[in-house]
Amino acid sequence: YLTAHTDSEGDSEEEKECMKSPDAVVKSEEEEELFNLLQQVDNLHKGSEDDKKEGFRLLLEKDYKYENCVDFLWRLARAYGDLFEMTADAEEKKKYFSNPRNFQSNKWEHLDCNNNVLFAIMCGYMSQFESVQNKIRNGYLFKEHLDKAIELKPQDPFLYYLNGRWCYSVAQLSWIEKKVAAALFGTPPTSTVEEALQNFLKAEEMRPGYSKYNYVYLAKCYKDLGQKNNALKYCDSALSVLSVTDEDKEAQKDLEALLLTLKL
Repeated sequence: YLTAHTDSEGDSEEEKECMKSPDAVVKSEEEEELFNLLQQVDNLHKGSEDDKKEGFRLLLEKDYKYENCVDFLWRLARAYGDLFEMTADAEEKKKYFSNPRNFQSNKWEHLDCNNNVLFAIMCGYMSQFESVQNKIRNGYLFKEHLDKAIELKPQDPFLYYLNGRWCYSVAQLSWIEKKVAAALFGTPPTSTVEEALQNFLKAEEMRPGYSKYNYVYLAKCYKDLGQKNNALKYCDSALSVLSVTDEDKEAQKDLEALLLTLKL
């Protein structure tokens, strides 16, 4: 679920619904600076990688001032997603998340119910670079907010794709990670590859050809369940989707590795 923030058609529908455009922000003398900032970073978001990095820098400069503004936080979350997707080197990625002040969990927890997807995604990013304890905590928070989002928008395939990624990740937890979760929270998170599969199938049913990565994870699930023919079928489906976005390119890498194991 960690890299599921971007789709090939630009900002996703759930993001558009939650994030107001600068024109929708009521302008006053005190809010003029915020209005101009949001407009500037929206324009930078549409530009080159350097433009997106500049937008991220501008947002961090004003983080203290607007940390309770939902419209600002949407842009900041989107900027983190941009940087995460653009950066290939793991150490460089970690650099963007190394300042606890810039990326602490409680910063996002006050957002209202329409922003559950945002908070879930932020938990996913944070879990990449935190301790096992915080990773597990963020996993619980991710699922809590994702379940609320599904209640609000039960016809959104993106949410079932995210839920499938969560289920698949939990099904792959190591023995020690489960022990840590049990010690910290009483009950470790539980899920199965079968549950993950049902969510990926749901996303595909709602919107056939939803994403290259959805096909890859369908293939992974069927491989894990010992259904090689179905796994190869969805590998073929994934191969038919052109790699346009950075996420597609990552999916292609996973797909190539998966095909090697299936053809052994």
